[in-house]
Amino acid sequence: MIITCGECQTKYRLDESKAKMDVFKVRCRKCKHAFLVKKHVSDSEVTPHSLPAETSVRPKQKHYQDNPNCRVITICNQKGGVAKTTTCLNLAASLVLMNKRVLVVDFDIQSNLTLLLNHRDARSFFDVIQSENDELSGYLVKTNHNFWLLPSNSKMALLSKKHLPNENFEYMLRNKLLEVKGNFDYILIDTPPSGDFYTLNALLASNAAVIPMPCDYLSLNGVSHIEAMINVIEAKINHKIEMNILVTLFEQDNPIGAIILDKLKSKYQDKVFKTRIDKDQKIQESQIDHTPTIFYSKESVAAKQYQQLAREIEGSFATIENQAAMNSR
Repeated sequence: MIITCGECQTKYRLDESKAKMDVFKVRCRKCKHAFLVKKHVSDSEVTPHSLPAETSVRPKQKHYQDNPNCRVITICNQKGGVAKTTTCLNLAASLVLMNKRVLVVDFDIQSNLTLLLNHRDARSFFDVIQSENDELSGYLVKTNHNFWLLPSNSKMALLSKKHLPNENFEYMLRNKLLEVKGNFDYILIDTPPSGDFYTLNALLASNAAVIPMPCDYLSLNGVSHIEAMINVIEAKINHKIEMNILVTLFEQDNPIGAIILDKLKSKYQDKVFKTRIDKDQKIQESQIDHTPTIFYSKESVAAKQYQQLAREIEGSFATIENQAAMNSR
């Protein structure tokens, strides 16, 4: 059988008859990466099934229980160009610096997050669903930045066309994430600029939503659309989602932006993050380098602000959990 290292892509030929177990661990001679390989497959090439180092064994059970300690956050806005993907990428890197185990899910048919992480042509959520029996863990890719990625690809556009007519289609992502939630502290979901099949799936899999918003009128309208979706979800199925707005691409010398920011704070009050992300050229430079801004230029304005955002989010979850604990007494 032929196996491929998930880190350096080096291929090896192994005699699987010498393996005593159906799933066994191997280590790449070139880069020393350890991964799991499963025997008795029909394909000529086997893709390694890797999990985070803290949980290196794939789950065996087929029925999974939710993990309340994993915080799942959807990054969403109906409007495009508001820094959803940039926020997902840099928030993940910032949480990693806080020693959090992080998975990012590219649930956008444009696959921008996957492209920024330089994992073009990787298998996507669509491929997981098509496999029917495969576990999600086998499709996760470890990035060069110490967090994990469920990639997107061109086939993701077919997901809604094929499954929208199906009963309970809106729970597809939630149900698959149950398989891996025990391995992560945070799961961040990047969504397309719409409030359709993909955003609905993401929100129903999440317990929080971060809405990036530049200070312009059309972005404010996008926030209202997501807020309406969340209100319907909470009213109809009693699924609580903590909504917060993140001001992005802020220009301090723009008087119109300052006016809209005041209106935003007046309307949404404590739902607006104290942290804001200023417009920073280092973000565009880091994207060309396929690197989160905080690793590309750690002293840049945006890098420091995204790290502050991670601390604010961690603090807000801690407050919510403390209040819930007190209410249960």
